[in-house]
Amino acid sequence: LSRRWRAQACEDSLGLLDTDWIDVYYLHKDDWTTPIAETVGAIGDLIRAGKIRYFGVSNYHGWRIAEVVRECVRQDVPPPVICQPYYNLLNRMPEVEILPACDHYGIGVAPYSPIARGLLTGKYRPGVVPEDSRAGRKDARMMETEFREESLAIAQILQAHAEKTGRTATQFALAWLWANAIVTSVIAGPRTLDQWQDYVG
Repeated sequence: LSRRWRAQACEDSLGLLDTDWIDVYYLHKDDWTTPIAETVGAIGDLIRAGKIRYFGVSNYHGWRIAEVVRECVRQDVPPPVICQPYYNLLNRMPEVEILPACDHYGIGVAPYSPIARGLLTGKYRPGVVPEDSRAGRKDARMMETEFREESLAIAQILQAHAEKTGRTATQFALAWLWANAIVTSVIAGPRTLDQWQDYVG
């Protein structure tokens, strides 16, 4: 998006958040219609103005991360400090290009959907869909991605393995992510206190 629009969007966010700056400003989706030089220039403007401290990327391909870093060097803008990929035991595609790019450039990694929108909790079994779950509500993103027969089967195998290690399926899925030295943190999204306590465990 244009420098002017991005600056205004940041100003609007600061007002809504009632703060003077944003610690980490995410580029949450690669904008193919705007040159990377324009986007990086806008980020540089915001950092120099003290509106943001750092920036990160989300849902960027590995080669695009490299392009962003290269453009940051060219414009003397601090490079991204964090990458937020969709990464979990059922979706390991980031291991091909995204994680190596982040490792090479020293960019932190904070995966989102670490339990595959609930599929890796073990609550879904073939023919068993809790009514108050995403699949029970027919969440479009889940029904188009994770909710497949083979994913349900894999989740059941992982749950059985997790139980043998004395952990819940959620704890096992999170521990698997944290065992990867490239992963810095995990974005958690529990809906209830019980779910949060399971994450903490």
